[in-house]
Amino acid sequence: MESSIFAIFLWLASTTILTQANTIPHQHSILLKNIEVLDGEGKYILGWEISGDEIIFEIEAETLGWVGFGISPQGGMTGADIFIGGVLSDGSPYSQDRFGIGRMEPRLDVHEDWRLLEAMELPSMGKTILKFSRLLNTCDDEDYPIGNDTSRLIWAMGAADVIQYHGIDRRGTKSTNLIHAELPELDLDKLTRYILMADVEMPSVHTSYRCTFHKGPELTEKQHVVGFSAVLPSVEALQHTHHANLYNCFVPADSGLTPDEVFGNYTIDTGFAGGDCYDYDTTLPIWYCMTGSFYVWAKGGKTLVFPENVGYPIGEQAGTQYYMMEIHYDNPTEISGLRFETGMEFYYTNELRQHEAAVITLGHEVDVSLLVPPNISDYKVVGHCGAECTQHWPEGGINIFNSLLHSHLSGRKIKARHFRGTEELPWIDFDGHYDFDYQQNKALLSHVNIQPGDHITVECDYDSTWKNGEIVLGGLGTREEMCEAIVWYYPRMDTYDLCASSYETDAHIREFGVTQYRTEVTPMLAKYIIEAPPSLEGDFQSSISYKFNWTQEFLTEFTQKRRYGIQRGSCMKRGGDNSLEFDVSYPADFVEYVPDDGCQV
Repeated sequence: MESSIFAIFLWLASTTILTQANTIPHQHSILLKNIEVLDGEGKYILGWEISGDEIIFEIEAETLGWVGFGISPQGGMTGADIFIGGVLSDGSPYSQDRFGIGRMEPRLDVHEDWRLLEAMELPSMGKTILKFSRLLNTCDDEDYPIGNDTSRLIWAMGAADVIQYHGIDRRGTKSTNLIHAELPELDLDKLTRYILMADVEMPSVHTSYRCTFHKGPELTEKQHVVGFSAVLPSVEALQHTHHANLYNCFVPADSGLTPDEVFGNYTIDTGFAGGDCYDYDTTLPIWYCMTGSFYVWAKGGKTLVFPENVGYPIGEQAGTQYYMMEIHYDNPTEISGLRFETGMEFYYTNELRQHEAAVITLGHEVDVSLLVPPNISDYKVVGHCGAECTQHWPEGGINIFNSLLHSHLSGRKIKARHFRGTEELPWIDFDGHYDFDYQQNKALLSHVNIQPGDHITVECDYDSTWKNGEIVLGGLGTREEMCEAIVWYYPRMDTYDLCASSYETDAHIREFGVTQYRTEVTPMLAKYIIEAPPSLEGDFQSSISYKFNWTQEFLTEFTQKRRYGIQRGSCMKRGGDNSLEFDVSYPADFVEYVPDDGCQV
């Protein structure tokens, strides 16, 4: 048979199949614990499970030809660990282990680390079923070590066992977590489901944040939410919903107002379609909701299920509950007149659980000091939550059980590091293969205890080369950047929901030789305009991208200061009046944590 595997994977990752959900066909042969539909139509189904230090895969593919599968660092050919197998017409199985080296034929791996376990064809159904395995970490430089961060899977299948180009609709890529914590099942018979939907027209601008208000359930006593999910019922919703935040809305008892008086005329069921979340002249009752963030969904996210002993409280104020949903619409081609539904759902119970949960955001402030230089493929931004903040956290600390690592299109890696004194402890969470289109509320394999006085640093690695000479600035748009770890924890503390830092803004701007500038208020973040010197006059982003001379000497000093220099830390309850400010950097003289990959001699 021919062995030109290059034809299989040359176009493998050029298209991602868009699907509304990971809908598993009712009839399939896979019995393994985890199942994903890779093609969106049920023609290529992957199952897998972990057994000790080994991972077992099973594929059911709608073909009687060859079947290709790979794990790739970035979703393309380069560095991909590739398995190909099938069954010949005489019933003989075949398989190969290959390594991707770019847009050329992947070479045979010197070490056969993929092991074919079973292979069969079902001619009457037109299907091939393959079962195969591999060590999680083979310690082979040409194999992909499988961890609990994002794995980008590539797949393809041919019409026959002659290995040749498969056509445009028989390949694709999909991200998932191959190793993940076991989640409890949601017993829907014992839970109440509540859905919040916004059926509005998407603004015809590149980036917009729309806030809508919703009536919740009528409650007479406290309940516990135990699960959340996004509701994206159309292709348009999947394409254009970048992320969404759900907020509890509260009216202070001493305000003299009732929730019905504050929110009654603004809810989506009255026909009011909401408005711009960042309009400083808004009359929307946004500020009653900003202290109550309790669910964040980002692109590609799946259902969030709490541990069996943890719940999020609602109904602490009896009566009709009110919620605000903040939707980030991503509309890069500025389509006008497009209307679609986006929503969220949550599941709650009156059987209160042992611990009450809350959310806190850690990382770098979203501002102009988050800057990635132009034409650089590996640049690190850091944000700190210092001991100056955590020393005020509850005695015994908090326990993080779920993490959403968040950046935008330039993001490549994210890590949440944990320090106690001068010792770095195992990372809270990390993703060495970050995928903007697959951002999960990831249940941690074990809960992480953060003691009062501990220090947390969030590190984000970026690639700005795709912007063709333009810098990347911190901001709310997808072409701008964020560096955040949004974590669920227990027990709940009511004092803080943000702990972050940034380089001081005025010093940051003046280090580029700027002697005079002004700020302009925009619907998003402040915009900076350089007024002097004349050589840099104009919009900060454009001038620093194209007028400023990025010498190697300046870049080295800039990088050193932004990573290791003193930043201004803040610890606060958003929308509240409880805040701390402090100077912060990495802990002094710490001993770095190095994970054991099992390959050390």
